[in-house]
Amino acid sequence: MSLKTTALLCIGCTLSSLSFAQGILLNHQDLRTDLNWLNQQGVIELSTSTWPLSGNDVQRALAQANIQNATQQKVVNAILNQLKAENQTLRAGLFASTDDPTLPQAFADTENARHQASLQFNLGNEHWDARLQLNAEKDPLMTDDKVNLEGSYVAGKVWNQWLIAGQIPTWWGAAHDGSLIRGDASRPVYGVTVQRDVQHAFETKWLSWIGEWQYQAFAGQLQDYAAIPDTKLIGLRVTARPFASLELGASRMLQWGGQGRPESLSSLKDAILGNKDNVHESSLELSNQLAGIDFSLQLNSLLNIPARVYAQSIGEDEAGGLPAKKMYLAGVDFSSHYRNMPYQLYAEWADTRTNSQALGFSYNHLLYADGFYQQGFPLAHAMGGDGEMLSTGGDIRIDTINRLSGRILYAKVNQSNVTTNHAFPTQDTLKGLDVTWTHYIQPNIPLKFSGWFSDSDLNGKDHGLAVGVEFPLDLKAIKF
Repeated sequence: MSLKTTALLCIGCTLSSLSFAQGILLNHQDLRTDLNWLNQQGVIELSTSTWPLSGNDVQRALAQANIQNATQQKVVNAILNQLKAENQTLRAGLFASTDDPTLPQAFADTENARHQASLQFNLGNEHWDARLQLNAEKDPLMTDDKVNLEGSYVAGKVWNQWLIAGQIPTWWGAAHDGSLIRGDASRPVYGVTVQRDVQHAFETKWLSWIGEWQYQAFAGQLQDYAAIPDTKLIGLRVTARPFASLELGASRMLQWGGQGRPESLSSLKDAILGNKDNVHESSLELSNQLAGIDFSLQLNSLLNIPARVYAQSIGEDEAGGLPAKKMYLAGVDFSSHYRNMPYQLYAEWADTRTNSQALGFSYNHLLYADGFYQQGFPLAHAMGGDGEMLSTGGDIRIDTINRLSGRILYAKVNQSNVTTNHAFPTQDTLKGLDVTWTHYIQPNIPLKFSGWFSDSDLNGKDHGLAVGVEFPLDLKAIKF
């Protein structure tokens, strides 16, 4: 029996043993890395640019996996173990750090306090999914609340559509270290999300050329937005893969409404259509808007290279019906293996200035004067507006129980000294390194040790250490 046949049988048995796979998969760094590695190796075809993901879509991709060697199977097994962990009914987590990191947050960096304990309760079936997550924090960032329900949601599926209500992180874009329009550097926004379950292509010949496609629509309300309390956040992202190697994405976000502002359906329609936008009069302006495009190009099928190039361009305001004040991001990553150790390397550049000039416009607005932030922390790229960042990093799976990841970055933050950015409130230049070693005590019990070092022109050198662990509370899920 061939390796491919054996692997597919193993995957099928494992997936069938997951009587209920978590319907919604929240932002997770290791899961994204492993899925992208398989994409670049040509093992699966799955979009990972819009989070949360659908668990069913991940299972579909794995069921169709084209596994050719033991290293690829190793990565598939790691994903299956993560799906099992997500499927556990009762799960707990502990986290502690010596200090608050002074570097821009990475993808899925959800520890927003120096000390945190969490308890998850998961329930669901093929038609619905729910998670209750209780978090207790000491020395929290961004808020004074010591207890919260971040990560909690309830979701229902009808006709291949998920309707999700709760407080969950979001990520729009193909990049490793940031999104110019919607990232997870702030605490999650309360709201409702609608997206497809499985990204099938249209069956009709008139639309089938679009390929596999996904959309995600969001509507929520910002917390502690002092400039206009109860400001609403509304957005839509659509992705399509007209070719197996190419994914295209288009995204748009609006800040609209709030206390003292129009919230009628007609005003929402005008905001969505772009009427009365960019008029520079607070009495007439209806919203703060960002929009743009991104792409991701896999080189495996084109050049037989297990690599990818990606880019994103997002604009503030508009001129002639299109975004005018643009920000840019681009990167490349490479996925291979060395002595049966799968690894991924990447390099990324981001510029959140306005057309490459620090003018104080990016993520700021005349009416929504607290900017494109929640509680002072960016809703988009983690460094906030008017910044430049170069980063390079990677991840290597040493064996089945150990993996190492990290990055090096150079960033010029808040070059316009705007006060809306609480993450980096003053112009500064940062050089930094962060490293994480994950040791799997068991496949569903990851123990993580992290460390970082930074050198700031403003504040000098800084460093810190952190440790975190997640584990099931169901004794049957722990192998003694």
